[in-house]
Amino acid sequence: MTKPRPPLSKELQLRVFRRDKWVCRWCNRPVIFAPVMRLIESKVRNAGRVEPLSYYHTHWTRDGAPLLDELGAVIDHIEAHSTGGSSEEPNLATACCRCNVRKSAASMHEWAKRPQRKPIKGKYGEPQHWDGLSALFVVLAKRDRSGLTASEKDWLRVLAGATADAR
Repeated sequence: MTKPRPPLSKELQLRVFRRDKWVCRWCNRPVIFAPVMRLIESKVRNAGRVEPLSYYHTHWTRDGAPLLDELGAVIDHIEAHSTGGSSEEPNLATACCRCNVRKSAASMHEWAKRPQRKPIKGKYGEPQHWDGLSALFVVLAKRDRSGLTASEKDWLRVLAGATADAR
């Protein structure tokens, strides 16, 4: 039985996302910061939309949040924690939800043997300034902090602080 993995700090996750330019290490697809999708759905509903929306679901289900099911940004352990991989930054990679699920705890050797998703290539080159919509999250979260979860408040603190540091 493996010991429970301690949670990764939001600061560490942000460093990995930024280092990898918010692009999945395995398929080269740009990924999306999930908390922003919940805020977008909330804003649309508050604007009077009554029809069902599929922007956000707590479990990122395909029917409830197809964009997150495919492209939600996650942190993947290159060498799985369950097989002894560390939670240090060099062993962490940005992944899309789909690749993270497909890779599971496979070693890099096992992963390389599996059929891979075809890596995508940008028609006009790779994204240079993609941020996974994290800046939009900061804007929306600052407009109405009352509806934020504790985790979203932590993300706002980290992202707003990181933005200030970048200036």
